[in-house]
Formats: sequence, C-alpha cells, structure tokens
Amino acid sequence: MPSIFRYIIKKLLSCLLPGMVLTGVMVPSYAQFKSDDQYGLRLGIDLSRIPVHYFNPYRTDFEIQADARADSDLYIAAEAGWNKTHLNNAPVFEYNSNGYYLKAGVDYNLIKRQFPQEANIVYAGFRYGIARMTSAVPQYQITDPYWGNVNGTFPTKALLPQWGELILGLKAEVLNNLFMGWALHLRILTTQNIGKPVRPYIIPGFGKATKNSVFDMSYTISYRIPLWKPKPKKRKPEKEKKEKSPENKVTTAKEQKEK
Repeated sequence: MPSIFRYIIKKLLSCLLPGMVLTGVMVPSYAQFKSDDQYGLRLGIDLSRIPVHYFNPYRTDFEIQADARADSDLYIAAEAGWNKTHLNNAPVFEYNSNGYYLKAGVDYNLIKRQFPQEANIVYAGFRYGIARMTSAVPQYQITDPYWGNVNGTFPTKALLPQWGELILGLKAEVLNNLFMGWALHLRILTTQNIGKPVRPYIIPGFGKATKNSVFDMSYTISYRIPLWKPKPKKRKPEKEKKEKSPENKVTTAKEQKEK
C-alpha cells in the first residue's frame, strides 16, 4: 500500500513540476541535500492568489506561510494574509471590504520517509483561523415600478469571523532548501450571525462567505532556513537490554535457588 501511495505522489509531482528531480524518483538512501539533516523555519508565499485576482479582479489577496519541524513527522504551521474586495455594480449597489487574518495549527506527514532526513512530505493538517475585517455598502438602489426607487446605504461594520480548516497537501524540495507544493483546503465557518444586516461577500483567509463551507486550493513556494540539528534518539545499551530480557530473569532466579 505505501509503495502504491508513493507511486501516485511521484506522478502528481512530475505533472506539477516537470523537468525537476523530485520526491524519491532518483534519490538514493541518504539526504537529498546536505542541509536536510537540519531542522529549520520554512517561509513561503501562496502563488495561487495571483490567478485568483486575474480571474476575479474585484478581489486582491496576499498570504505568507511558515512552518517548523517539531518532530520526525510533526510540523507546527501558521499562515497570515490580507484581502481587499471592491464590487461596483452601479447604480444597483457598491460593496467594499478589507481585512487581515491569521491561521495556526499543525501538519502531519502521512508517508514513510525513504531516509530519516528526507524533506519531502505528503501531509494532512488542521488550522484554526480568525479574521479582522470591515465591510460596507456605500450605496444601493431598489427599483420598483409601483413604489418607486429606494436608495440607501449600510455603514461600515467591523467583523471578527472564525473558522476551522482541514488540509491535504504535499511539499517537495526541488532545490537546496527550496520547496514547492500544493494543498487542498476545506474550511468550515464557526462564527454565527455574521450576516446582519449584510453578510460579507469575501472573508479574508476564508473565501466567499455565501456559504458556511468552502473548498480551495493553494500552490506555494517556500524556503527553509536551516537552524538546528535534531537531537539523536537515545538507544539503550545492549547490556541493559540483556539484563531486562525474560531469559536473563529466569537464569538469575535459578542461580539464586542453587545458592
């Protein structure tokens, strides 16, 4: 089963990053790069926000990411970013919002490493996010042939939405300390009653708030700053193991009887 899983990951990586030697394809059983025997802080940006703005010019997003390897397969991770949204459908309505967000959680590597220092991972993660934002409707117009037109505004409103997030993704070291990867995100809004009187259209870090759950995809590039070497796990001396083995306990009991 692990070999099939690894084969699928290799194929995905070769499709996403053609021409680069990636996870386990041509890597022997030692560190892929010299610095792989060190843990460190990995910093990156989400490149997928660029096409999001291209296809949806009304919104501008920016996100930075950071993670650090805490254990053999466990990573502490966080993301922070900013969003600005401007919808102008004059004379019907105009909508403005902006704000920033912070997400924190953990990632866990799902595949067995080919060697202890391997830096490539396929991971599942969890985040809890919180955003601080403002939204406003500077003008709107309701047209009715009988009652006539109704014009109005909704003043600026401050919001503090929160959500939980499940992640499945991968990161591959394509150059020394340089990583590329992608991830799938399922976000579920936990804050209630944010739609009074006007529900925000975009929540920074969450996405479209027309529903309480959204799917998203990210594509990242990141750089790891090697900072420290992990402490080697202590192994019990062979003498202690022999003394604690059940065979030795039986022999020592016999010796005591003979005495």
